[in-house]
Amino acid sequence: MNGQSSRLWLAIRCSDLPLAALTIDDASTTPIVVAEKKVVVFANALAIEAGTCEGMDCTTAQLLTGCRVADRDLDKEQQVLNDLSEKLYQFTPHITRFCSSESADSGLLLEISSCLTLFGGLKNMTETINAFLVKTSYEFKMGLGHSEKGAWYLSFAGFDITGDETEALFLERLNPLPVELLFDYPKAMESLIKTGFRCFGDIARQINGNSLSSFKKRFGHDFIDALCDIFNIDQNFHQSSLFQKPRDSYKPQEWFEDEVQFEYPVTLVDHLKPAIETLLQQLSDYLRKRQQECQHIEWTIMDIYRHKEFFGVSSDTPQSYWTLLYDLTLIHLENKELPFEVDVIKLVCRHSLSLQNRSQVLDFEQARRRRASITDFAVTIAKLKARLGDDAVYKLSYRDSRVPELTNLAIALSEKSNQTLPEIFKKSLRPTWLMSPPEKLEERNQRLFWRGYVFLLVGPERVIGNWWDKPVARDYYLARRHDNLHLWVFFDLYEKQWYLQGVFS
Repeated sequence: MNGQSSRLWLAIRCSDLPLAALTIDDASTTPIVVAEKKVVVFANALAIEAGTCEGMDCTTAQLLTGCRVADRDLDKEQQVLNDLSEKLYQFTPHITRFCSSESADSGLLLEISSCLTLFGGLKNMTETINAFLVKTSYEFKMGLGHSEKGAWYLSFAGFDITGDETEALFLERLNPLPVELLFDYPKAMESLIKTGFRCFGDIARQINGNSLSSFKKRFGHDFIDALCDIFNIDQNFHQSSLFQKPRDSYKPQEWFEDEVQFEYPVTLVDHLKPAIETLLQQLSDYLRKRQQECQHIEWTIMDIYRHKEFFGVSSDTPQSYWTLLYDLTLIHLENKELPFEVDVIKLVCRHSLSLQNRSQVLDFEQARRRRASITDFAVTIAKLKARLGDDAVYKLSYRDSRVPELTNLAIALSEKSNQTLPEIFKKSLRPTWLMSPPEKLEERNQRLFWRGYVFLLVGPERVIGNWWDKPVARDYYLARRHDNLHLWVFFDLYEKQWYLQGVFS
């Protein structure tokens, strides 16, 4: 375990992340605990002083201390880590997240060895990062180490960074750390404590004396991998690691954003068209160069006083070419007056997709016709949605139910519909057009009436079910109207009322 490592890892542990992510205004003056599944996972200093501790039932914490309880929001915590990663990308491209599975501790791990020269050495670089983090609203602890997990556990020790650290010094600093820090491996931690292990140094001495085999048999591969990372050893050779794992590179979120400023205020939609076309062509070039496509874009128009109006344009099928998005944008703007004299128009595409592989057939002429047909359909659907709204265009899918009007489900065009019908639909008479909800039939001169007199032909077929929601008991009949239109009607046994359920084609 005395080999030299060329890598340096800086751990940034956000000690108050569960609370800081919630952005509570009075967090510094009020005892507050953050709970997950009714258990306290974090308590601020005032709550701890009042007697609250992690792992306590949140109801008990409230009764004992009168503290305020906030629900943990993991999505907001991940967003905070993502924002920090974006900002720390200026220091190194090698950034990974560390999220504990057993506690509220989360943070970032930065591999900084390749960036030391750029920032004037280790001490200057860590001081620059520290100065940046101090300006944020989060509490953090830093740890420097020769490996990812080594740096993470050293963030609990609070050693100052001098710039003269070596791997031997890191291992020496790890030795006095308590075994309780291995809480992400609860079974292994409990077993180590029961067998007399008190600190990381005890584990290191056991590895030096008996290799890793004794640990591997008792604690499994995950824990052994963690030990190998902490002490920078290779479990296959029981010596300093000969090969280094590839470093993960952080990829910042990338999006397209561009604008056109007009030489004079624009008052007509027609005058916006050249700028709209130019921006969409630039977006198309951006997507094609990255082999990407998009389904949603956002437009912003502004006047000289910075009044803004936003509108979005969406397509069911991903697009990498600009023409359909251009048509959809103009459909959105047609028959509308601009709310003000437009000085700037901006286009933003925040989310893009990798260009999907599409299979090709050897019949190129037929393939071209098929692609043209699919494209025409997608364009038609997109234009209908732009004119009528997303909710006005849908397709039907079968849903299993004994109540006829509940068997049809309206779903989005992009979803897969269920067209497999049960056997009863193949054996029984069922109309293609169902009323939802069923329409009441009138009774005139002791005869049924729906836009004309109705005569019963075949029936009844009794349908009973849906007892868990609204019970249904009906007798269904095949009927004919005076003009020979065939209908499907039923008598509701609960309401004692006749209804029209459907019409046969």
